Amino acid sequence: MTDFDSDFNCDVAIIGSGPAGIGAATALAERGVKNITIFEREEHIGGIPRHTKHLTFGLVAFKRPMTGPAFIKKILARCKNVTIRTNISVIAIKQDSTFEVATAQGLQTVKAKHIILATGARESTRHARLVSGMRPRGIVSTAALQQFIYSFGARPFNQAVVVGTELVSFSAIWTLWRAKIKPVAMIERNHRITAYRPAVLLAKILRVPIYYNSQITNIESINTLKAVSIMSDSGVKQVLNCDGIIFSGKFVGENSLAVASHLLLNPQTDIPFIDENWQTSDSDVTVIGNAVHPADMGDQCYLEGLKLGSFLADKLAQNTVNSAEFIPIEHSSDIKMTTPNMVRLDNETSKTINICFHVSKIYWGLVTVKFAGKTVYKKRHRCMPARRITLKNIRLDPFDINDKTSIEICFS
Repeated sequence: MTDFDSDFNCDVAIIGSGPAGIGAATALAERGVKNITIFEREEHIGGIPRHTKHLTFGLVAFKRPMTGPAFIKKILARCKNVTIRTNISVIAIKQDSTFEVATAQGLQTVKAKHIILATGARESTRHARLVSGMRPRGIVSTAALQQFIYSFGARPFNQAVVVGTELVSFSAIWTLWRAKIKPVAMIERNHRITAYRPAVLLAKILRVPIYYNSQITNIESINTLKAVSIMSDSGVKQVLNCDGIIFSGKFVGENSLAVASHLLLNPQTDIPFIDENWQTSDSDVTVIGNAVHPADMGDQCYLEGLKLGSFLADKLAQNTVNSAEFIPIEHSSDIKMTTPNMVRLDNETSKTINICFHVSKIYWGLVTVKFAGKTVYKKRHRCMPARRITLKNIRLDPFDINDKTSIEICFS
């Protein structure tokens, strides 16, 4: 590892090379920050979009649709004067702005003035969804499916069942169809799809049935997958012949580094505490992108990275330190996570913030935010799983703070 100066290996170390990490590096470099390094465990940079060839990228950031690889190529063209190191796995973050990496030459310690965790998200595994049965070949995530087909040119099976109906699930059946693999069915636990309703048209065009109010009860065979058993809420059982299963969606933040570190975690979610500027309990560490709000669009993560980069450039120039005191944002069990999940307030200045959140089940009605027992926001929202809901212009007055102060989001 090359020393950039006598004290630091790099000024800013960014762990993860998806849209959020690239966005942060871009803004930092454009604001004059030197010695920025992106660390990526894979051989190529770009994260999940690199394997995603459907036209759902670029709509927000560039006002036109493009594939994931085209989107990554475009944002990389703007990311200049940044060092990118691939095939390096970060294995531990320490409290003194250092972290350990595993390279072909062995373990090394890197020191930075600031660390950005942009580690992204991953789909929930079959075991996390409590699906029983044997463990034959042919069970993958959407990301693995797209990597097999688009990166390696492989055809892992001939006919497959897709579990889930999020946007990424429809991406999976499109990928299967393009690879000449038969999509047998989509399995949805609820009474409607999780993605926007027009996505059903793709399933109809490709002649893929959707089994609503259903779940997999068993996976047949031992070594080679042959079929899955499903059952509806009404007790109807069916067997679907297939040699592949794609467990899609139900994203969770890839936060193993944060969980094993000194960073304080929200006990409701195991996501690091971050404020409205993505700052953690450690002044020298920020966490951004789908690591803290799985799983928003690549465009949103990229724009978020640009905002963090600009904020961090100012912070590094001023050499400021975060206040250790913060107020956690609490929420009902139907809310999956909030961003931010904590707020810092000084004793004199009021603050107006936006809070984004995701829900675990459908809710239409009033969303209320209470600060120190006082209602500071109340508005009707249509809340759907896998979609970002934003509560705007929430004003917090420090004069309301007391020993029992909390910020609560609830449905009422």
